[in-house]
Amino acid sequence: MEDKTIEVTRYNESLYEGRELVSLGSLTAYDHLYNMCKHVRNKSHSGSGYINPITPRLEYIMQSLGAMGIDWKISFLDAHNNVLTSSGKKLANIIVEFKSDMNYASTVVFSAHHDIANPSSENCQDNTASVCNLIELCSLLQNTPSEDLAHNVVIAFTDCEEIGGKGMNKLVEEIKEGIYGDVELMYALELTACGDKYWIQGAEDDTELFKLLEDSIKDGELTKVNTPYNESVNARRNMLDACCIGILTEDELESVNSRGYCGTWGLCHSKEDTFEKSANMNDMKHFNETLLRMVTNKNS
Repeated sequence: MEDKTIEVTRYNESLYEGRELVSLGSLTAYDHLYNMCKHVRNKSHSGSGYINPITPRLEYIMQSLGAMGIDWKISFLDAHNNVLTSSGKKLANIIVEFKSDMNYASTVVFSAHHDIANPSSENCQDNTASVCNLIELCSLLQNTPSEDLAHNVVIAFTDCEEIGGKGMNKLVEEIKEGIYGDVELMYALELTACGDKYWIQGAEDDTELFKLLEDSIKDGELTKVNTPYNESVNARRNMLDACCIGILTEDELESVNSRGYCGTWGLCHSKEDTFEKSANMNDMKHFNETLLRMVTNKNS
């Protein structure tokens, strides 16, 4: 079944009962998460490829960024000379860039895959929460003076993680072409709807990847874990410094450390992956504040 184009602005009318109509540009990550889980649903997945003309989730990202006055670019994965055909695949990444005023600033990349594996699920933890956190991070960065940025920042909403990371492969190609400057570190976000315990996969504790996040966490520690496949694997295969990061509750992190698994991971791809089960407004807010500290001058 093919998806149809949608007018995302109408979804604001049904965000919450009794709430005044608000613009897409003023929503928090938590608000966006409710919106996407309840009202912005893909009827097919990226594996089918033939989505006409683009998925509702991807359109929501573009319209949300546009409502905040944030410039973005679309990078098609299957298009000759970036031109689409009516019968061709419409798979795409959305890229947002923020430039530092510092001379010779390196680039930090944050990514979150916007594609889904199960159209019947709200896909809250996998990976809608991370998409919504990056939408809010874009808003925070837009309101950060460029002289306060310690790094150039690239925000990448990637496609096709669920079918092998094709969107990340496209991003890696562009990085190697030098399109985004000197990319020093890459962080792929997964499972970021709730929890105040930070985890990292794919980086040792003596690496810059680990230290930058660890130093930016106000309270608590950063724990190394092993996870199922995520798109940071594709970047590391191409010799880039990349890892996967997320948050869990204390009980869930203890379960990962003791059993190598937790209930949150079991939600992925299931109908149980709902907004009500996982979303926590304060945890998402604190997570985004941590990401912002990672790329700003600490004393600014």
